[in-house]
Amino acid sequence: MDRKAQPVDTEQPPALNLLGQVVARLSEYGQNASNNISEGINSMTLQSWIRIIIFAGGYMLLRPYFLKAVTKGAVEKMERDDKKARGDDDKLPHPELTPNEYRGIKDKLYADDDNVGGDGTSSDWGQKARVRQRKMLRELLEEDERRRAALSEDADIQEFLED
Repeated sequence: MDRKAQPVDTEQPPALNLLGQVVARLSEYGQNASNNISEGINSMTLQSWIRIIIFAGGYMLLRPYFLKAVTKGAVEKMERDDKKARGDDDKLPHPELTPNEYRGIKDKLYADDDNVGGDGTSSDWGQKARVRQRKMLRELLEEDERRRAALSEDADIQEFLED
């Protein structure tokens, strides 16, 4: 047979291995996306541009509020689930607390200054620091007294040793 007599099949691409087929397919997808995007932008009218700007601006303006609402709903759901898991799902009304009781001031009014323990609320701002300062001053005074007593004892002993 003559080679010139055989028809040459130019329509079928040469067989590729698996990696070559994947690369060819991705290249085809990229080319299609590029063509579609360029055609879409070129065929946009003024009304289409205004519509896109309204949607994008509305999204940017409303997104924080939407996220806040979704987060609040998720937190409430988690609190309900926690309450249900602990078994606190009773329908009895809880006794009303006054704001001072809620902050813990009532307990602090009757506690002495050595036992003051704050929970960091704004109602006791600085209370822990004042108590800590008093304790530190008290310890410094006691240490100074011990040092002076030790020095006076050493002086008495030195008096008897110099004979």
